Amino acid sequence: MGGIASVLSILGWLGLSNAGELKDLLVDSRSSSSSSVPYTSSPTGRIPDDSATGAGSADEPEPDPERSTPAPDPTEKRFEAISVGDCLAVYDTGRGGTSVDWSVGAPPDPVSCAGEQAQVQVTSINTDCPTSYGKSYWSYRSATTGDSTKLCLTRVYHANYCILGRQSGDSISLALMTAVACRREPVPVPYNQIMHITGVYRAPAGADANDCRRVAGDQTRYWAALVNDGATLLCTTIYQGS
Repeated sequence: MGGIASVLSILGWLGLSNAGELKDLLVDSRSSSSSSVPYTSSPTGRIPDDSATGAGSADEPEPDPERSTPAPDPTEKRFEAISVGDCLAVYDTGRGGTSVDWSVGAPPDPVSCAGEQAQVQVTSINTDCPTSYGKSYWSYRSATTGDSTKLCLTRVYHANYCILGRQSGDSISLALMTAVACRREPVPVPYNQIMHITGVYRAPAGADANDCRRVAGDQTRYWAALVNDGATLLCTTIYQGS
C-alpha cells in the first residue's frame, strides 16, 4: 500500500490523474529527445597546398642549373661584341639577288677603318637603320635567348676595288653594298657587270658622272653614285681587265 501511495503522490505532483497519463507523458518525452536536428558540419581546416605557394616538398629534387640555363649562343656573342664606330671586313656577295647576302655568318673582329680591309662601318646599333645609297643593316635573332641585335652599316669604298652592277641598255644600277674580285668571271644573278671603282671623292655641288674624269679630255664612260648622304662621289666604270 505504501508503494501505491507513493505513485499516487507522484501523479498528483505532476498534475496527472492516473498511471496511463504518466505512460503517455514518458512516451512523448522520449519522442521529443530523439527527434532529428539538422546537422551542420564544422568547417574543415584546409591544409595549404605547397605547390600553390611555391614551397617544394622535401622529397623534390633541386633544379639542375645546367638544364635551366640555356647554352650560350656564339653568334649572338659576336654581334654583342661590336660597338658603334667599328669597321668590319664584311660585304654583300650579291648571291642574295635584291636581298643582302653577307660574306660571313657572324661579325669578325673589327679592322682599322683607315685600312683597305674595311668594307663597312657600324654607325648605330639596335635602332632604325637608314637604307639609302651605300647604307644597310645586319640583324640577328638568337634562337637560344630570343633576343635580337641590329647593326646599322655604311659602306666604305676604296679606289681600284670592284663592285657588282646590273646593266640594262646604257643604264647601270650599282650594287653599292657588294664587293667582288676584279677579274672577269660569271657574276651572280641578277647582276651582269663587274664595276671598277676609279675614284672616291668629296662631292662638289651638283656632282655627276662628268666629275669622274681623271684627266683633261678623258673619254672614259663613267657611272657614278652619290653616297654618304650625298657627301661622297663614287665613280665607276665597267671593268676591262682580264
